[in-house]
Order: sequence, then C-alpha cells, then structure tokens
Amino acid sequence: MPTILILEDEPFIALDIETVLEGCGLGSFVTLSTGWAAVSWLKENSPSAAIVDPRLSDGVCTAVARHLVDYDIPFIVYSGETESVSELEPAFAEGQHLMKPASPEQLVEAVETALYGCDPRRKSGT
Repeated sequence: MPTILILEDEPFIALDIETVLEGCGLGSFVTLSTGWAAVSWLKENSPSAAIVDPRLSDGVCTAVARHLVDYDIPFIVYSGETESVSELEPAFAEGQHLMKPASPEQLVEAVETALYGCDPRRKSGT
C-alpha cells in the first residue's frame, strides 16, 4: 500500500484529507503540520506521494518541495492561494496544483494521478 505524506497545518483540512483518503482505500498516510517536522521525517522515510500546503505555521516549506523534487516523489501543491508559489520556490512548479477547497473527487483524482501517472486505471493494471 502506498504511503502518502500529508503536510497541512490546519487540523480540519488535514482531517478532511485523511477522511477522503481512507474512503478510497488509501489509508496509509502520515500527517505533519510543519515544514521542520516534514524535513525530519523525510530524512528517514520516502512516501509514495505527498499532499503539501506550501505555507505552514513555520513558513513556506521550500526545503520539503526541494526534497520531493530531488528524490522524484510526486506531490500535490494543495493551496488556497491564487498567486503562484513557484515564484517563491521553483520546486513547487514540479508538483501538481490543486486549489483549496477541492471536492473529494478532485482530491482523489489528483492523488491517483500522483501515484499512478496520468491514467488512474494503471493502479489495477487495466
């Protein structure tokens, strides 16, 4: 089962993401709320994909984005900001962008694309 890193500092949004992932059978995830905690966790772990809010309580998580890019870990930039976070850190441009709030269907589609590529059906081998 793939492991998904959820990096979100708003508890209710993190809970919503967890609920959606559990509902579609993607129940293996790690939820962290600071860039510092994520960098520390990533030193010892390699998720299959990540959902990242770029602005956290401890600042913009540029080190996390760079790590994900450097280690070829697909990620979703999940943000309510309309301006481009890739202007703050070019590594964010490598992620798939999803605006908050997203429907559960949009979130699942983004996660499946991150995990399995452009065709979510690849997960079943069809």
